[in-house]
Amino acid sequence: MPHMSAPVIGKLCTKDRVVVYKVKWKDLARHIVKQLFIIVSVGFTIVMLIRLVSLSFDIDETFKHISLLQLPLMYLGIFLFSLFFGVAISFLLKCSYITIDNNKISGRNYWLFKRQFGMEDIKKAFPFNSNGMPVVIVDAGKKGQIFVPVHIEHADKLFKQLDKYA
Repeated sequence: MPHMSAPVIGKLCTKDRVVVYKVKWKDLARHIVKQLFIIVSVGFTIVMLIRLVSLSFDIDETFKHISLLQLPLMYLGIFLFSLFFGVAISFLLKCSYITIDNNKISGRNYWLFKRQFGMEDIKKAFPFNSNGMPVVIVDAGKKGQIFVPVHIEHADKLFKQLDKYA
């Protein structure tokens, strides 16, 4: 009998099944773009306000390098910057999928290196905000850690299963 591929996604782990939880990279991209845009645009606004205050509220001197009509273009540029890097980062993090096979969990650590250990080796699992990206860290002590993105398919099933071991 030819080898058949194992069913994927949406099934709980049993001894003979491989379960892959893929990253919802489009949802992650929306989250990252929003975070980047807020951080960079608020930073830009604060710098302009500090410059305005330091120049005794002289609008002409504050905006001598940029006209007030170009300010919306600056925010459009910030949005495009955020869009490009948000989508690029989330597409890169698409490789952070989680696989459970034969009671072993595998995924990526903080540096995106592949880690694998038995489910029984899990010591704890806890939420963490990794540079604006919400993740759950699955810690197996000396065997390493796996960063599980919150933006992952069937996250509720995966986290329920991890709760059994953590």
